[in-house]
Amino acid sequence: MTSTTKTLSLTDLRLFAQQTLTMLSEQDVPDTPEAHASRDRVQALAGELASRLDAPVTIGVVGEYSVGKSLLLGTLLGKPDLLPVEAAPSTGNITVLELTRGAPGSTTAVSSTTDITFLDEEQLAACVGAILGELVATLDAKQPMLGAGEMLGGYNPVTDPRGWAPFEAWYPRLWPSATGPVAFETIAAAHRDAVTELCRIRDAALSQRDLLGKPIGVATESIRAALVLEAARRTPQTPPKRTVQPFDMAQLKQEKTAPDALRRAFPLIERVTQRVTLSPDHWDIGGLTAEDHTVRLLDFPGIGAAGSYGRDTFLSRRELVNVHTILLVLSASRAESKGASAFWDMLTEDGRQPQALASAALVAANAFDLAKPPALSQYPDGPLPLEKLLPHAAEINGVHVYGNKFVAQREDGIVVVSSVSAIRAHQLSYTATSPETRDRIRAALRDLDPPGTRRWEPIAARLAAADPANAWTPRLRAYDEDGGITRLRTLIENHVRRHGLAQKLERAQSSHRKLTRELTVLRGHVRRAGGGSRSEEYRELSQKLTEFRRLLDRMLPALHALRDGGPPGGPEGPDAQEWGGRPPRRSETAEAVRDEVFDWREWQELLGRAERDRHHLVPRSEPPSSEGIPIKRRPGRGAVAAGPAAGGGSGTDGASADSSETFLDKFRSLIDRRTDEGRDQLRTWFENWAAYWREEFAALRAWMAEEATDAALSELFTRLRGSAQKADDQLDHLWTALDPVTATDRITELLSAPGSTPGDQEARFPARSPHALPWHHRMPLLDPQSEERERHPLLVVQLRQHTADAAARMVTEYLGRTLALIEKDLVDLYTKAGEYLPKETEVRPPRPSFPSAAAPPDGDDAGAEPDQPIDVLIRAWSTD
Repeated sequence: MTSTTKTLSLTDLRLFAQQTLTMLSEQDVPDTPEAHASRDRVQALAGELASRLDAPVTIGVVGEYSVGKSLLLGTLLGKPDLLPVEAAPSTGNITVLELTRGAPGSTTAVSSTTDITFLDEEQLAACVGAILGELVATLDAKQPMLGAGEMLGGYNPVTDPRGWAPFEAWYPRLWPSATGPVAFETIAAAHRDAVTELCRIRDAALSQRDLLGKPIGVATESIRAALVLEAARRTPQTPPKRTVQPFDMAQLKQEKTAPDALRRAFPLIERVTQRVTLSPDHWDIGGLTAEDHTVRLLDFPGIGAAGSYGRDTFLSRRELVNVHTILLVLSASRAESKGASAFWDMLTEDGRQPQALASAALVAANAFDLAKPPALSQYPDGPLPLEKLLPHAAEINGVHVYGNKFVAQREDGIVVVSSVSAIRAHQLSYTATSPETRDRIRAALRDLDPPGTRRWEPIAARLAAADPANAWTPRLRAYDEDGGITRLRTLIENHVRRHGLAQKLERAQSSHRKLTRELTVLRGHVRRAGGGSRSEEYRELSQKLTEFRRLLDRMLPALHALRDGGPPGGPEGPDAQEWGGRPPRRSETAEAVRDEVFDWREWQELLGRAERDRHHLVPRSEPPSSEGIPIKRRPGRGAVAAGPAAGGGSGTDGASADSSETFLDKFRSLIDRRTDEGRDQLRTWFENWAAYWREEFAALRAWMAEEATDAALSELFTRLRGSAQKADDQLDHLWTALDPVTATDRITELLSAPGSTPGDQEARFPARSPHALPWHHRMPLLDPQSEERERHPLLVVQLRQHTADAAARMVTEYLGRTLALIEKDLVDLYTKAGEYLPKETEVRPPRPSFPSAAAPPDGDDAGAEPDQPIDVLIRAWSTD
């Protein structure tokens, strides 16, 4: 099956999955380990596709630990104490909340029984293998003398007959004695934490009795032990000892023994499922469940919580691939979240297309009650453009910058919220929380403004006066109304209606692509076992190489267009996703740099002085005065030259808008920062571009990796190129081109090139520096005509324009130069790949040295093999 398959609907995909399973029941598979493994993969992928098609629309709630995620989710559903809420990292397992609509007048309630699902042995092995594999790889790179790879490479204690013994014999090396080959302090605590986590999993696995892979219903009041992480402990100073405390199904079901048994079982729990009946008076979810699909919320463990990081990451990666809407909870006071960014990068590594991921995302900036409206003394009244507000409002600026990173500038995907404000506005009960949590909520309620206060309305109104369509006015007004919780519900409802089924289709199409690739592999095994003809083999070669050329014909024009700032049509055009996004446009970057220079307060200071001057010139500054009480430095600030006396002049040289040195310092800082930001944008663009094209090439890469394909290509290329060495070189080049991610090291090298030097920046700065400007008190007096010319405000305006233009040129020249180098390397790689691909007329089987006696005449299909069920399936669903 080529990748030129039909565009399939959910109904089409469901039929394709059913027909694939039917084909497997009819297809004879060669009796080889490789063929049977391929058949098993086809069956598993068909099952995955069917499962994704039948799954309810799912909303995943993720965020760093202790950003108030669980309290926010409970408040959203009308029951703030629905989930464990603690100051320390609390929620430690994936919690599935299955939502149903309650009767009018009812309150939100949780069913009396909660379902717990344990990892099965295969999942447990995969989890342990992921944690152990990453630990071994990291230690081998940093501490090879510890022998991690030598003793544990390829080993998994869950499946190995030796069990945990090899691991237990090795891991004390991470707690070496003073005479050991590696010093204790040189081994990172994170490595000991990973071992400690593995030991907890070991203890739970050895303690459980016939629980793996089994679901169990337990009393909801006992479930807290399955959800709450143990208090974070310091990295142990000695190797953890094995602790086996057996527990079984009966202990989990008994009221007295359940909490303790659940705590011991914690590392083995895959998920916890609770059924929640929602009060329609708080949130009527009828509109979400009416379109032939149900809705469920998944509360994921907090990102970065200590004690179960490896297991949490493994479970989250498995579950998040099937989530249709992702609600990312950030802290409004520290929206820049390295953990959330790393989590997002992980999702793209797991095959989520960046564009699809951005459309699946919503952002809630929580605890906005802690944000205070800025004073804005420089802009006391009148319309307030957003760009004037952002430098003075740290929380709003953080949400604006980092929230948009996740939703790709989709402003309607961001909301600011406060669980505490919502609890007061909707008079929600939180009595089931712990005493400590109740005290924290009560203290936060006391700190709120009096009821009815709309603290953000003045800024919201001024923003609307400057731009009626700005996103922050409705965002701030919704927060003033009820802590933003109603807006968050509306945001989720609209997103599910608008994107829920589209995201479901995107996830199903991902499974479909993997399934079609594996069907091609299985067909290859079937054909080779059946002794298929060379003409059939070469027909497939021709189809695949033609597909390769078609993809190159689509990619190369977009790459060539990079030098002009991006593919035609812009980032929002209909083909934007095909290009894998676009790098930052130089024109947009230049405009942003100019705007920032124009916003420097020093220009306003100088023009304001001219406006107040009776001659409308920039007045000279006053020299510092030696009269009055001298001003002393604060303790610990070091000895400096004496400053002006109290009531003296306007300041020292270079400390105000009277010296070019002030402007040069800002000029350099802006160029360095904007250059770094441009590098980051280019790096993000390339990562998205490479991920997109890696997925596009995936089917060809899987096909080329097959042993039979390699043999056929080697034969063809050797015959066409005249030597085995030349054939190998060209095939290696094509293999490299099929995985754009291999270019990452080279692109990183290009992006590491230094930007402009301080000397370059000073040379391009449009004024001498350090140098006093004409309105400096030290400048000599000139004749009146010269004074008017030198201190005219037009000179300030010209200096501002020249500075802005120079800064914009320096930033965009570097970015343009770097992008040109990236484009050249990528174009060279893929142009050469196109040159190496044989023409369609060249892809023919070798002519035999003499006719075979059994060969049928030309055009006679009497010797052709009958179609196999897999051939019928692939042909039916291909456009070829």
